[in-house]
Amino acid sequence: MVKHQTTAKGRWLLLFVLTLASIIFTGCEKGSLGIQGGTITGYVINSANNQPVSEVLVRGAGTTATGAHENKTVYTGGDGSFLMTDVSKGSWNLFVEKYGYSLATGQGSDTVNTPAASVNVNNGETVTAPVIKISKTSELVKGNLRGYPIDAVTGRPLRNFTVTQTTPYSQRKSKTFETSEDFRDVGWSGLEGGDHHYTINCINYQEYSTAGTGGAGAPISIGASPKDLGVIKLQPLTVNITGTLRNLPGYILEATQRDIIVWAEAAGKVVATYTEGVNALKGSIAYTLTEIPVTAGTVAVKCKIRGYDVVNISSAVSLPSNLPGGTIAAIDCDFANIEPIRRDLRIVIVSTPPESTKPGSFVPGQTARVYIKQGGKDIVPYVDVVSVNYRAEAYFSGLITGYDINVVAVNMNEGYYTAESPNFKIQEESSSAYTLTLTLK
Repeated sequence: MVKHQTTAKGRWLLLFVLTLASIIFTGCEKGSLGIQGGTITGYVINSANNQPVSEVLVRGAGTTATGAHENKTVYTGGDGSFLMTDVSKGSWNLFVEKYGYSLATGQGSDTVNTPAASVNVNNGETVTAPVIKISKTSELVKGNLRGYPIDAVTGRPLRNFTVTQTTPYSQRKSKTFETSEDFRDVGWSGLEGGDHHYTINCINYQEYSTAGTGGAGAPISIGASPKDLGVIKLQPLTVNITGTLRNLPGYILEATQRDIIVWAEAAGKVVATYTEGVNALKGSIAYTLTEIPVTAGTVAVKCKIRGYDVVNISSAVSLPSNLPGGTIAAIDCDFANIEPIRRDLRIVIVSTPPESTKPGSFVPGQTARVYIKQGGKDIVPYVDVVSVNYRAEAYFSGLITGYDINVVAVNMNEGYYTAESPNFKIQEESSSAYTLTLTLK
């Protein structure tokens, strides 16, 4: 019985000794007899107004006295303060993170990899870190984008177009406007601040991009003030028109310089032009008007040839919007029934002065025959005139204008007396008869 009681007391004594040893060792490890955990305190404020910023993640990255690496995190409170406890002795870098904020100017913008502050913590010490200043980034700013898209050719404002924010991809979004006036006067509100690129798309137009064709255009910076893109010219999709100028007179087809111009008009504005630069083929000249904007809707096709008034080939050619890049063919013009501009020609034939030994080259009563030639060919019947007082006048009516002709006169009584003019043109604008004087020699 006595042996049993002695054994129980021994067990209780052993348990007391083990408990005391645990307390002693714990004190040596973390208490007054060993290394104690430290504390880091500090504040995070807005650099713009020195106001506290709450809910900022403060991350501590430390290297302890033994060379080990530790990490701790804590959030700032409503007053911008933070308290990071149980921090081991060593050097600590503090990093801060909050969406829409970056380190203030001079501290770097990469808050993830750039320390906001650094401190050294000693055994059981409370260390106050330098005040950390952060600032709002443009992502937190809501901005407004405006512009005035127009047709680059006709100048008409666009209707029913879509503006798309393309960068960054995570913020991609689109908005449709009924009129250019809506985009210009009201704009697109609530856009994220920062640098972006935008595209504008409208039926029958090439896409417009602020990034440019090569994608290297400067980004559009959205901020607190409205961003106005100004007048934006969108290039319309185009269509071609072809046709033939038929039965042109030979003197035009054979001319070295024909000055043939064909053009298309929309609302009185020239939208496409063709200048003839190829050889005539079988009495006709083919033309092609390229890159006519389909947005013009309807165009008038006109032609101007030297020696003719403006010819209206077609007053209304409809441009189908479903045929961009296609060709509308057979808009022809037949010149068989179109009269050129004609003017009258007055030719004065004079004699050389009579002398005592010579009677003169065109004495009274003699006949002179006058020819009108073009390229060496007679173009109208000749005219015979009789000299009176050593001179005579020949009249030709309805001669072509704008192209080279020349006049040849021959004394029919004494054929060795002749006269030939250099090439000349009767101007279209002249309203009176053109006068030319030739002396028989």
